[in-house]
Amino acid sequence: MNEDMPGRRSPGDPPVLRTAHLKDGLKKKALVGASFSVFAQTFNYLIQTIGTIILARILSPEDFGLVSMVATFSILFQNFGINGFTEAIIQREDMTEEQLKKLFWVNLSIMAGLTLFFVVITPAIAWFFGETALKGISKWMALSIIFSGLGMCHMALLSRNMKFNLSAVAQVLGALISTGLAIGLAFKGFGVWSLVLRWISFPLVTSISAWLFCRWTPGIPARGTSIRGILVFGYKTYGNFFLSYIRNNLDKVLVGKAFGKSPLGHYDRSSQLSSVLPNQLTIALSGVGLATLSRLVNDPPRYRNYIFKAVSVLAFIGFPGSALFTLLGKDIILVLLGDRWGFAGDIFAALGPGIGAFVIYNVNVWLHISLGRADRLLKWGFVVLGVCIVSYSIGLLFGPVGVAVAYSAMFYMLLIPALAYAARPAGLGASFFVAILWRYWTAALLSGASFWLVFYRFAPAARFYGGLAPLLRIGFGSLCYPAFYLAFILVLFKGGEPLVMVSSLIKETLSRRAPQDAK
Repeated sequence: MNEDMPGRRSPGDPPVLRTAHLKDGLKKKALVGASFSVFAQTFNYLIQTIGTIILARILSPEDFGLVSMVATFSILFQNFGINGFTEAIIQREDMTEEQLKKLFWVNLSIMAGLTLFFVVITPAIAWFFGETALKGISKWMALSIIFSGLGMCHMALLSRNMKFNLSAVAQVLGALISTGLAIGLAFKGFGVWSLVLRWISFPLVTSISAWLFCRWTPGIPARGTSIRGILVFGYKTYGNFFLSYIRNNLDKVLVGKAFGKSPLGHYDRSSQLSSVLPNQLTIALSGVGLATLSRLVNDPPRYRNYIFKAVSVLAFIGFPGSALFTLLGKDIILVLLGDRWGFAGDIFAALGPGIGAFVIYNVNVWLHISLGRADRLLKWGFVVLGVCIVSYSIGLLFGPVGVAVAYSAMFYMLLIPALAYAARPAGLGASFFVAILWRYWTAALLSGASFWLVFYRFAPAARFYGGLAPLLRIGFGSLCYPAFYLAFILVLFKGGEPLVMVSSLIKETLSRRAPQDAK
């Protein structure tokens, strides 16, 4: 029984809060939602990548460095309600409309206060980095905080109702319009301000789109409506985000403080390009995974089976992606950003190994939230913070590339402990996840080593590969490496089990007949 009253919904509550009907054909809804979300988020990735390519050839690393300095702080405030209240709306089946109304206004009030607070502290941000230009930039970027709060409830309601197509479209529209505006201003010579506009227009367009798609209008809540339990749940979840934020952004803060805006510009662009695709994949699948697991939490066999398949598919894709980005990282940066971004290529290659582990690592959040254990998620966040501080402190001794290596190593150290701790209330331990992951990781490692030995150390092949233009090397490597990987997968699994599983998921997604259970 939760802490909020009333404890059950009124028959007059809007359809956006009703979830019982979603359990029929849950597997089909999850698969279709995941496929559409991944497609839309991939398109979003392409928009952002193309935008970065164009903007990087117009603007300087210093411009990107200045915006990154402010963004490392504004993200903390911008995600206050998004990471916390969103999960509460998705996870709590007994939420009433009165509670939803009150949550909307409480969240919006908090976000307005945080916006004003961020404006006040802009001189401190400029002082910390030693850049007076940050005072004006910070004041305008503060608008992103209130704009994010406007659409929080509506985006969460779309995910609650498994309308992942609409939530993904809202984000694509945000990326498309904000990137287009930034490119237009950059061509007109607005410099760093084109990046500032991109930053604040994305959450505004996304929020407006979510309102149009959701069509729920917040009224004035009834007096005496309690959302104490929701707030406690949300604050605990946000507490984990706060700690995760430090983990994800402390590297940029340290690089900017220690080495200045130009090295930070290189680090920021390499970090952004290496993380956008895994981040978009994580965002797309997190909504689907959390919504599905929340519906299956009272059915342990189906809950366990869904985790098995989800982790397997993420490992099948994520680990070889890590190897490929590591092998091709320098060429990718050279082709995308140009010759003056060469240092970013070294950083990109160092970040590559952590991509696959990062994608799988985030499953621990699905587990904690679906099981209603935000308290355990928060406790785990403190462990991660400690590992993060030690890792980055060591990496900082070796410059920006050393920090990137520390970032990748950290996720491998934490991966199995994070999943095992999160799944313990469901009766799953470390051995469950090791049994799933070890062959995918080994196949990716062996295939990466084989590719490197053949095309970097074996003289005839190395001369051929090294003589190709960077774009051709990327194309050749993208075709050749998967062949190595699939060969090792077939050997280690003694057959094509992973291929059959992935192809069956695709067929079920495209099938016109909806299965009635998530077997």
